[in-house]
Amino acid sequence: MVRNHKAMKNILVLSDFSANATHAAYTGAMIAKRLHANILLFNASMAKPAYAGGPTLAEDVFFVEEDNCDRLKDLACQIADSMEKGENNWKPSVHQEVRLSTLASGIKSLAKEKTIEMIVMGAREGSSIDHFLAGSDTFSVIDHANRPVLVIPHDTDVNDLKKVVFATNFAEPDIEAIRYLVKLRSIFNFHLEIVHVDLLADNDITKELRKTEFMKYIHQLHHSAINVQEIHGKDVANRLSRLCDESGADLLAFTHYHDSIFSKVFRQSTTRKALEKQKMPMLIFPSEFEV
Repeated sequence: MVRNHKAMKNILVLSDFSANATHAAYTGAMIAKRLHANILLFNASMAKPAYAGGPTLAEDVFFVEEDNCDRLKDLACQIADSMEKGENNWKPSVHQEVRLSTLASGIKSLAKEKTIEMIVMGAREGSSIDHFLAGSDTFSVIDHANRPVLVIPHDTDVNDLKKVVFATNFAEPDIEAIRYLVKLRSIFNFHLEIVHVDLLADNDITKELRKTEFMKYIHQLHHSAINVQEIHGKDVANRLSRLCDESGADLLAFTHYHDSIFSKVFRQSTTRKALEKQKMPMLIFPSEFEV
């Protein structure tokens, strides 16, 4: 298991009832089976203001909530019916939660109330940044999450991961992300490629010190299925995208930084660029993440 808590852990799946969100829900179910977790389907909705002569706001709220509860319950039944006990004899239970709130505030509340292992969300087909929710809401999830966020395009899956690329700038928070990936690797059995993009004209004098400390930890792993490489480029997102295409990576993972001295490398704009070009699943770790 990835975490050892008394409370049962949950894979939190965000849904707006679209086909892409349903695909994400089935992906979340697969992950839950592998991690011995349960599934929590979540929908956040905001009622539209009432118009003159129409229903009151209170009536709007009631009908929106009731309709979304019914639709999420139907999805939960579909997911539950599709699952059988696997090799580990574990069948996740499926729960649902509808809240009339913003997506970010709903997730923050659930994180306090439930043991969340991972957040799974769908991405629209194609390379548009407009994911299954409005772009601003999608990045709000990433900005406010305290657990890894898996963003998965409709035509991809993570059932048979063979290679995972983790992008690093040798920052200390990346160690926690790698610890998590190493534990995931013991379940999914993928090869972990840790990559640093050496930006041209980068004058960061602290990089070598960070690299030395970072490599000390990597060497302690003594794992033949994990290796580190440095590549050169002018733009992190573009260089990583090309590397993933060339290496046949199944998933790209990285840490999303807020305000730190390293934010110039992995700030929101980098996350945004990566998601704009997304053609494969991405696992995004919050910088405050702890295994």
